[in-house]
Order: sequence, then C-alpha cells, then structure tokens
Amino acid sequence: MKKVFQSLFLKNLTKVFTGNAVAQLILVGLSPILTRIFTPEDFGIFGTYASLLGIFLVISAFAYEKAIPVEDDRANTRHIVLLCMGISLVWFLSGLVLYVSTGWSVFQWMGVSVSYVVPILFGVGVFAASIQQILSYWSIRNNQYGAISFAKIAQSSVNGVAQIGLASTLTKTGVGLVTGDVLGRIAGATNLFVRFMKQEGFSWQRGKLRLLMKKYRRFPLLGMPSLVLNNLALQLPTLLFVVFFGVTESGQFSLTQRMVGIPIAMITTAVGQVFYGKASELQRENPQALKKVYWKLTSRLFLIFLLPMGLFAILSPMLFTWVFGSNWVMAGVYAQMLTPMFFIQLVVLPVSQILYITGNQSLQLLWDSSRFVLLLVGFFFIYHFQVGMTAAILFFSMTMTVSYVLLFLLGNWGIRRKDTIYANQME
Repeated sequence: MKKVFQSLFLKNLTKVFTGNAVAQLILVGLSPILTRIFTPEDFGIFGTYASLLGIFLVISAFAYEKAIPVEDDRANTRHIVLLCMGISLVWFLSGLVLYVSTGWSVFQWMGVSVSYVVPILFGVGVFAASIQQILSYWSIRNNQYGAISFAKIAQSSVNGVAQIGLASTLTKTGVGLVTGDVLGRIAGATNLFVRFMKQEGFSWQRGKLRLLMKKYRRFPLLGMPSLVLNNLALQLPTLLFVVFFGVTESGQFSLTQRMVGIPIAMITTAVGQVFYGKASELQRENPQALKKVYWKLTSRLFLIFLLPMGLFAILSPMLFTWVFGSNWVMAGVYAQMLTPMFFIQLVVLPVSQILYITGNQSLQLLWDSSRFVLLLVGFFFIYHFQVGMTAAILFFSMTMTVSYVLLFLLGNWGIRRKDTIYANQME
C-alpha cells in the first residue's frame, strides 16, 4: 500500500511539476524582452493588478472550492463545482454593473491612475482565474493532474505571446501586460471548463446545493476570512509600496515577484495540489500515515532547495542586471533580501493547507490574523518614520520567514491532534 501511494504521488507530482515548469519557462524566457519594452512604471501598474487579483480571487467562490477534493460523492462534487461557478459569476456581474454605472473601481481606492479599460480587464481576469482555480480542485479530486498542467501551459503561452504582441500598441499604463495576463487566464480556464462539461455536464438540484452549503459552511465562515488575510499579507507590500513610494519604485519589486515569487508559487502550487489530494485521502483512510508524509516531503524540499537558494542570494543583483538590463538593478537587490522568505516558502507552502485538511480552520484563521496584524503594524511604523523601501522589504522578508516556520509547527501539531482523536476513536 505504501509503495502504491508513493508511486501515485510521484507520478502525479511529475505531471503537475512538469506542466508548471514548462509554463514558467515560457514566462521567464520572454521576460528579458518585456523588461526592455515595458518600463518599471508599467510593471508597477501590472503588479497592482496582480496583487488585487490575488486578493479578490480567494473570495470569488467563498472558499467552497477547497471542499471539492474532500467530498466523496461524485454528484455532490459536481454540485459544489457549480455552486462555486455560480458565486464567481455573481461577483463578476456585480462588479461590472458597479463600474459601468458609477465609474468606481478598486484602482481608484488605491489612488492609482489607470486606463478606463483596466478595471474591466481586472473583473474578467478575476472571473477567469476563479474558474481555473475551481476546476483545478475538481481535477485534483479526479486525479487528473495532467489537465492542470496542460491548462497552465496554455495560460502561460497565451499570456507571453499576447503581452509581446500587444506591446507596440498597449504599452501605456501597463495595459499590454494586463491584457496578456487576462487572455492567458481565459485560455487556462476554458481548457478545464471544456473538460468538465464533457465529463460532468450541467445538471444540478437546488435542494442539494443548500445541503452542501450547510455541510461545508466552515469553509466560508472560517476558511474564507483566513484566505483573505493570508493573501492580504502576501499582496500587502506591493499595494503599500505603490501608495508609499509610487508605481516606478514598486515596479522594481513587481519584477522580483514576477521572476522569483511567481516561479516559486508555481512550484509550491504544483507540489501542494498533489499533497492536498493525497493528504485528503489519507485523512479519510489512514490518518496515522499523514504525519510521515508531511515530514518526509518538507525535509526533502529543504535539502533540495538549500544550495540553489544560497547561490541565488549571492548572485541575484548581478544576475538581474545582466538579464533584464541596468534599469533593474534594484530588483536584484530586493531579490537578495527576500531570499530567506523565498526559501522557506519552497519548503512550507506545499503543505501549508494541512490545517484545512485536519479540520483546524480556526487555528489557520488565528495564524493568518496574527501575521496580517504584525505586517500592518510594521509597515505603519516604516511609513511613519520614513525609513525607505529597502527597510520595508527587509522587514517583510524577516516577518514572513518566521511566520512560515510557525505555520509548519502548527501544521505538525494539527496532525498530531487529529491522529490522537483518530486513535481514541479506534480504541
């Protein structure tokens, strides 16, 4: 049984990781071209868009999508998927009506001047990203990891080609970068949606939807606030840097996030998706084996990335200048300062949803709340004493590094607690 599990885990991990690697190589390969076409200001606008998208994405389906791999019954799973899509559609239409009727958008709230079309693109981007996220969880539930990989490759391919293709006409205020990203997300979502419709169809029962909403009510009540705080903590620097230091300075940080943060996110997402699916199975069938998988995976990730990230910390300033041009030297310096955070993310993020799997959503909410408050207070003092962006990035890196170590320890405690409950029930 153990060998079968390991074989399936590695097989699925290979599928997802390969797809994410190819998708990221496409973006990385095109980035030196983009940095010579678009300005730091353009990347600052794009960074603001991407950060806001990440925040709104976590509330787009009220976190019900995380219940998809947990549910055993196929008909119930289909209904949860349709429920999530319906919630996402309502969000999109409501935002579109609000913008068309009043002209207000979240970019105005941020004090960022953008083209009139950017808020519309933002709404489409959030909706497409939400559909892709929902159907990725559905693919995890059905062990269709190849579909996730193919969708990621389609997303990156369309994204990169569109951003370069639109560069000659839509470089102003980052519209070209935003449009390319939206088109890529539409491509990824469409790919998974066609697969879902072929296999599941669109039939649903309203009464079953109500029962499932009640059954998994802890996900929106506790999971969604936790996810919002988690993403706010991740996106807060980009948004505050725009407000505090302007879009040009923030553009340097945005390039660092694009070239290092996004590849790391793709790696950790690939591993995390496979872990989430298999850990959910173990939680249902063999909770005592979950702790071993948790420790084994994190220890291997630690050993695999220790040396590469150490070398990256030494070479990043020179590397960024050589690859992207002399205008981006500070992006390399910021990458060097953020290396401890990037390294611990590679180790912990793949297993970071363990508290959801073990039913400890309240503990996850406490951790997310504490980290968010700490970051908010820290950035307030940084802005108040005007110590500069370099100090802000250093504070962000240190705080995030310590918080992820704490999350790992809490995850281990959550597994032990669940394992104890399971053992008591078996006696």
